[in-house]
Amino acid sequence: MDILSSISLLVISALMVFSPLQEGGTTHPAQMIIRLLILAWLGVALIEGIRAGRLVVPKLEIRYVVLAFLALAAAGTIFSPYVHQSRQWLLMIAGYAILFYLLVSFVDRWERVGTVTTIIVLMGAGEAVWAIVQGVAWNVLRPSGTFFNPNFLAGYLTVSWAILLSVTVYGYRKGGILSQPPLSPALWWVGAGTTLCILLVAIVLTQSRGGMVAWLAATMCVLTARYGLKVAGAGAGTILLAAILFPTPLKDRVLAEHEQNPVSYARWQMWQGAVAQMTDHPFGIGLGLYQYTYPLYAFPVEGEITRYGKVAHTPHNDYLQIGVEMGVGALLVFLTGIGLVVRELMQVFRARLLRWQRSLILGVGGGGIALLVHAALDSSLRESALAILLVLCAGLIVSAARLTNRGTGADHIIPIRSRLLWGMSAACLLLFLSAEVSRLGMAWLTFDAASRRAAAGETDAAIQGLKQAIALDPGKSLYHHGLGSVYARAFDVSRDKEMFQLAYAEFKEAIELNPLDSRLLGLLAQLYVSAAHPASLSRGLDEQQQAWLRAALRVYERAVRLAPFSAPYRYEQARLHWMLGERAAAEEQAREAERLEPNFLPARALLAQVWVDAGRIDDAKHELHEIQARQARYEQWNKNSIDRVFLNVDVRQLRAAVDEKRLAG
Repeated sequence: MDILSSISLLVISALMVFSPLQEGGTTHPAQMIIRLLILAWLGVALIEGIRAGRLVVPKLEIRYVVLAFLALAAAGTIFSPYVHQSRQWLLMIAGYAILFYLLVSFVDRWERVGTVTTIIVLMGAGEAVWAIVQGVAWNVLRPSGTFFNPNFLAGYLTVSWAILLSVTVYGYRKGGILSQPPLSPALWWVGAGTTLCILLVAIVLTQSRGGMVAWLAATMCVLTARYGLKVAGAGAGTILLAAILFPTPLKDRVLAEHEQNPVSYARWQMWQGAVAQMTDHPFGIGLGLYQYTYPLYAFPVEGEITRYGKVAHTPHNDYLQIGVEMGVGALLVFLTGIGLVVRELMQVFRARLLRWQRSLILGVGGGGIALLVHAALDSSLRESALAILLVLCAGLIVSAARLTNRGTGADHIIPIRSRLLWGMSAACLLLFLSAEVSRLGMAWLTFDAASRRAAAGETDAAIQGLKQAIALDPGKSLYHHGLGSVYARAFDVSRDKEMFQLAYAEFKEAIELNPLDSRLLGLLAQLYVSAAHPASLSRGLDEQQQAWLRAALRVYERAVRLAPFSAPYRYEQARLHWMLGERAAAEEQAREAERLEPNFLPARALLAQVWVDAGRIDDAKHELHEIQARQARYEQWNKNSIDRVFLNVDVRQLRAAVDEKRLAG
């Protein structure tokens, strides 16, 4: 094996082993390492090509689709309202495209298809064992392995299941890829059956409904291709009957989830909102920006303490997310790419293959279909480990198609006449990309450390760390947001005007970088309120205080335009109107907050106070009764931090004011 092949295999193994380890590859350090691994592989490929005097680029049917998707991703970045966020996703998509081409170049013989699939199965088996340990030994209700979400673990394991099931249904063959080193038939069957059982148990323990649908799709795909639709249909019917009759953690969750967690069954509303966004923005809102535009299309979840309290960072459908962020055209391009890969899979399956080759490509195809089905039920491809797995499946299918059609001139040959010029250009490109990836990763690590220091009260060290993060990555709004928040807290304590100016400058910079995030406007408005020094308002407002409060009102109006269903913003508007003596406006905004969130008790308390001041004692008593009734109703509920903010109101002072007015009347 030459050095390029050795390094290629090493990088594939490293990506497969590392990508799930840090919460499925979603952390910033994990992203940095994944990108650097891909760049390292690209660098070795360029070095080998330059040494050989030519670069060989696979000529693929899907090449125009890949280029079109990259072009649309670049357009979604160039015209994005928040360029930094979109650039991060563009780097990720470009990295996956590079990985795809490198994999196709590497897999130039069937043995390498077997090697890559073996790595996939071994990683899946390892994750499954770890999940079972979590569930059985540690009593974790929904084990997630090394992933942060058990749903994504289920999707990951389904690919290993599909490959191993396909190999199993084709039976033991001496010399088969999963029979190396040679095993006795009995030992082979015991090993394969045991591993399949481990994978299935782990998938069931995750209690993932989308994962089980993906598992069923993979199983049906393998059984249909091997035995025909009748046998596969009978198998699916048996599986569904067993799922109904026998108790499992997944069955218990399906039966109880609609009562315990109404949000779980809100996907239809999320999808409707995503379609509405696509209708309003057919060319996309900008790559990676769904979480910032979702509040404009938020929907209520009845049965929860907070109806609009949970912000969906994804629409739980990768296809819709592509359409929302990159436009309808990008979605059509992506679907076209899927169609082309499926067509190549069918061509490979119709070719003359050895049984072990057919079993591998069927398993890879079934695993890829499972990932695509799962992507329609959850935003699973935002998870790097799953996206890399899909790239591997697609790359293996395309490679198998090339292997079955040898001699058709399916390569672009780029001659290299000046090795020095090519070498210097490649080195500069790789150094630039590596430095960019490292800069972004180091900035996040610096920010994370500074945030922990800020939480510990080490203000000076936190400020220094946040400044370093901004120096490394000045375009990220979050870093300016973090530094501004530290300055704002320092201003609250010291009343130092310099701290106010510094906080104001950071918040303004954050808003300019990301004009879609209403939370930044809320922070700026709170800074204005703090500058007005509400504790001294009992003595009356001077002109400067009124100016600060009206400035805060204007900022909250902008925030409400970005998040029209936010009751806290309406409440803050009502509170400011009340401070300014504008009773009618305060009542209007408090009523709107109450309409949006009936359990947002601070708004009810403020409305009651407004009515006490207006002499409407009966109305105030009604609100006081509602506050007490709702606090009693939800007293025994499990509440998150947002729920507690909604319900945490001290009504003693309000009750005293109502009693005093009633006695005076």
